[in-house]
Amino acid sequence: MGEDDTATASAADVSTVVPIHEQAIEKVIADLQSHAENGLTPAAAAQRLIDEGTNELEKPPRVSLFMLFVIQLNSVIMYLLIGAVVASAAIKATGPDSADPLNYIDAIAIMIIVLINATIAAVTENNANDALEALSNLQSPITNVIRGGEEVQVESKDLVRGDIVKLGTGDVVPADVRLVIANDLRVNEMLLTGEPEDVAKGTKIKLTPPGHAEKLTADNMAFSSCNVKAGAAVGVIVATGMRTRVGTIAALLNSTGDDDAPAAVAQSAEDIEKGVVAPKPKPKAKPCLPDTKSGQSPLQHNLENLAVKIGYMAIGVCALVFIVGLALNTKDPETPETPSWLFMILVAVTLTVAAIPEGLPLCVTIALSS
Repeated sequence: MGEDDTATASAADVSTVVPIHEQAIEKVIADLQSHAENGLTPAAAAQRLIDEGTNELEKPPRVSLFMLFVIQLNSVIMYLLIGAVVASAAIKATGPDSADPLNYIDAIAIMIIVLINATIAAVTENNANDALEALSNLQSPITNVIRGGEEVQVESKDLVRGDIVKLGTGDVVPADVRLVIANDLRVNEMLLTGEPEDVAKGTKIKLTPPGHAEKLTADNMAFSSCNVKAGAAVGVIVATGMRTRVGTIAALLNSTGDDDAPAAVAQSAEDIEKGVVAPKPKPKAKPCLPDTKSGQSPLQHNLENLAVKIGYMAIGVCALVFIVGLALNTKDPETPETPSWLFMILVAVTLTVAAIPEGLPLCVTIALSS
């Protein structure tokens, strides 16, 4: 068998892997090397915790509000506007009224616009950064677990795949769990689906009919950070930390912005269904300024690129206006003694500032968030 045949066979094997919620519970527990009644041994749980990491959502270093403000100034649009401020001030400084503060009103107005725009953007982004912390705070700190045949209380961050956990009314599901026993269990999954109604859970396997869309959340699974509203259940943990469903949301909020980030998120979502543990990501070099644009939606990214392109086009048009005005020796009608090139630079700067859509991405972000 050649390499191509081997690759084809491997791809076929992956595509035929049965999702965890469609597998028999006995097989799920056996694959996790656990036991339905006794759970994992303390030694096995400790070793698995070392191998797979803690049951926590990754948190990026908190970026201060001042640093967010500085980052907002680090863009092509802001460079163009700040350049316009410098050009306008320099031109006014060469005029006869250079000592009059009101002579610099244009430069002051542009700078105020830049600062207001950066401030609003920084505050908006700072509020958005609270989303990941809110997801982390939803997890329950203590969970009832069966280990070595005994029921013990374990910190949720120390839970591992294969742990047998008990859930009751008022609990927060500590990880993605395949249910073994469910007694009138109802879980609120608004965090994942957006639906406010509580969802009834059971242990039966419900296969998706051919040609029908698969449900977003399986009825025989309870997912991390969802609230138990009624009933009680016993289940086996099949995914922890960033490999859970809520972990994929956290990954989108905290993506690294490089080429590997989308693959990592997609792999995590696939791991949940197929029971495969994704490898730990390798640490990467940190940039000089924190990357706060990696979590942008495609719409925000495209709008920012559009704003930059419009800015470049505006500069080109204003440069053409400057050249034509200079060729025609256009003078300032109020002060004809002003050199033509100086007047045309001021006109070009004014047109550039008017044409650059510096607030386009911000306005769309505020509109969508509200």
